[in-house]
Amino acid sequence: MRSIFRRNTKAAKEPEIRSEDSGKVLSWIRKWGIAYVLPLVLIVSLVLLQKFLMYCRDYGETYATRIFPVLSFLPVKISSLVPISLTEIFVVTLVLSSPILLALLILRIRKAVKERRGKKFFYRVGRFVAWMLFVIYALFMFLHGFNYTRRTLESSLGFGRRNYTVEELQEVYIWVVDGLNVARLESCEDERGVISYPGGVEALLADMETLYEESAADLAPITGNSGRPKRVALSHYWSFTYIVGMYFPFFGEPNINVDVEMSEILFNVPHEMSHMHGFAVENDANLAAMLICINSDCPELRYTGFCEALDLIFVELMYAYNTDTQGFEDFIVRHPIVEGYFRDEDARFAYWEKIEPPKIVTDASEAANDTFLKANQQEEGVQSYNMPRSNVADYYFTHVKGK
Repeated sequence: MRSIFRRNTKAAKEPEIRSEDSGKVLSWIRKWGIAYVLPLVLIVSLVLLQKFLMYCRDYGETYATRIFPVLSFLPVKISSLVPISLTEIFVVTLVLSSPILLALLILRIRKAVKERRGKKFFYRVGRFVAWMLFVIYALFMFLHGFNYTRRTLESSLGFGRRNYTVEELQEVYIWVVDGLNVARLESCEDERGVISYPGGVEALLADMETLYEESAADLAPITGNSGRPKRVALSHYWSFTYIVGMYFPFFGEPNINVDVEMSEILFNVPHEMSHMHGFAVENDANLAAMLICINSDCPELRYTGFCEALDLIFVELMYAYNTDTQGFEDFIVRHPIVEGYFRDEDARFAYWEKIEPPKIVTDASEAANDTFLKANQQEEGVQSYNMPRSNVADYYFTHVKGK
């Protein structure tokens, strides 16, 4: 009788205990799972998805060419309606308001602790921060981060990176020098005899969207949304960090340092616009910019593209000559470059010589950029800006002579 009564009592209490346990689990999920665990899981999922796409480049290419243009359409078009840099306004506002926001946060913490609401206050702040980090990271990944996983532009263009003979590289070098010389003679100059652009920087930024799209029409892999590049009012101070351009994916906005020489601006603009077209990897953006310039009807852009090509083919040819230094020098002398090129280079070097930023600033800037690139699966970090030397010869034999 006694033992039966106990068993019945236990049986009657079991559902109540289970119900209480379930309630605790649901309460924990609502309080901690949704507030902290879920955003963390979602962030990790995005990181893993990016890693997966790095090994499945076809999916990354599909995202960059089909999904990304749809997602970035509104940010690019809305940003283009505003004539000034939204990125600069955002960054300056954030920097100036940070001390005020920090002071307000400290006051709120003191008030919450005084009123014995500290635990509840920190919980709410933590929940807000966790979800805000997820939203920011998700926007970054969908508007830029996943584009790091697409196929390389050189593979899309059919480049082979094969070893070329000295004679073949000589042919490419002559093509580059001839193109550079003709374009430089057709280009505008300022009062110093240094390359300029008709109407100056503002005219270039206004024209660049059309110039980019016209040139990209002949380069099938370069597709996507296009918008107006923006000048940065604080460009001179940007130079102290050696930043000459920056693409801000949240606004779909290419930002350009307009304090540097025009010879650099002419290349920096299409480079940043190539990020807008889905080329997140730096050497892909460099290659896209070089080809956009070389294929342009604008002589100033065409000249800039051939300048980039000259740097690559010069080194490639020098390595091909190997120990025949005299033979290399004799060949270079037989194919001179116009004087205007050297005036442009002297002006560019003179500009950077007068910029003497504190070493801690340049080191911090490079370290931040290196970390950012490596966090996005670019193992070479800041070295990923360097294009393979064979790109110029690959392009020449595949798309110029091969036509």
